Amino acid sequence: MAPRVTIKPYWGPVGGWGSARAVSLILLRERRPVKGPLTLLHQNKPSGYQCVSCSYAKPGDPHPLEFCENGAKATAWEITSNRCGPDFFTKHTLSELESWSDHDLEEAGRLTEPMRYDAASDKYRPIAWDEALAEIGSALRCFDPKEVVFYTSGRASLEASYMYQLFARMYGSNNLPDSSNMCHESTSVALPETIGVPIGTVKIEDFDHTDCMFFFGQNVGVNSPRMLHQLDEVRQRGVPIITFNPLRERGLERFTNPQNPLQMLTLSETKISTQYHHSILAAILRRLSACARRSLRPTTRRKRCIRASGCSTSISSPSTLTAMAHSKPPCAGSSGLRSNAARGLSAKKSSRLPTSMRTQGP
Repeated sequence: MAPRVTIKPYWGPVGGWGSARAVSLILLRERRPVKGPLTLLHQNKPSGYQCVSCSYAKPGDPHPLEFCENGAKATAWEITSNRCGPDFFTKHTLSELESWSDHDLEEAGRLTEPMRYDAASDKYRPIAWDEALAEIGSALRCFDPKEVVFYTSGRASLEASYMYQLFARMYGSNNLPDSSNMCHESTSVALPETIGVPIGTVKIEDFDHTDCMFFFGQNVGVNSPRMLHQLDEVRQRGVPIITFNPLRERGLERFTNPQNPLQMLTLSETKISTQYHHSILAAILRRLSACARRSLRPTTRRKRCIRASGCSTSISSPSTLTAMAHSKPPCAGSSGLRSNAARGLSAKKSSRLPTSMRTQGP
């Protein structure tokens, strides 16, 4: 078993040499010093394979290395040379293994043959493939297909999951939950009622055209580390990123791009959030409501401008602001109308927010 883990404070940026070192160590530990790097070159590429660590999209124009530290670790565990044969289960009972950590069980390696639990000895015993498949088939025939649930892990590949669901449907069952259901079923219900579609509408290409970004409780360094590449490029264009988060998430503070030779050699970093509002949820909701009121409420200047142009459109919704932000100003004196409308969408008018909302991030 692995020694007791000691967690120490980390004050450096996300990425950089710390990330490169962690990837090297995991490949050495899984005894894949050559095959590992060669495999990672194809990860998240159009002609390669999808990472099993997170569901962040594959870009059409990928970077030379299109993986993060978490993704490299997940792949290293998938291609590990460690093996867990019958001799392992001869030494350890199930009661003992239940006390092991997930990490230690993972490091035991991949199974080499089917195993069946023996209650008398409290151990797993090897069983032949033909016998194992015959017992599984016999048990399935005793159930009503509608009562059987086919569960799979979120770590399963797309190809394996596709074959698994074909088997379940041929059997007559449509009960195919997996670990990601807890994430996606809630959005599948809530998003249609909110924006009309069950999935997010943002594309990777949108990062190239955005004027401002808001983050609400999303921890990019843990949930989608590869997004840091897009955030780095956005910040190089001078685009502000405004973050509201009860957690001080390092990925939203500082990032050293491991694929940027200048940053790696000079130990420099990119400041991700231009404003970081570290607040409890209730305070974040109040500030969000204040931003919405100031962005959507027509000012006296806007009203005068609209009346002068003979326009009767009410500035009362985001769609109205969007249309006006991309249209020609209706009058000579309304040059501020377009910019103010755009600022309402892109939050560039943060200087007019209350002092408590202009707290600068790290």
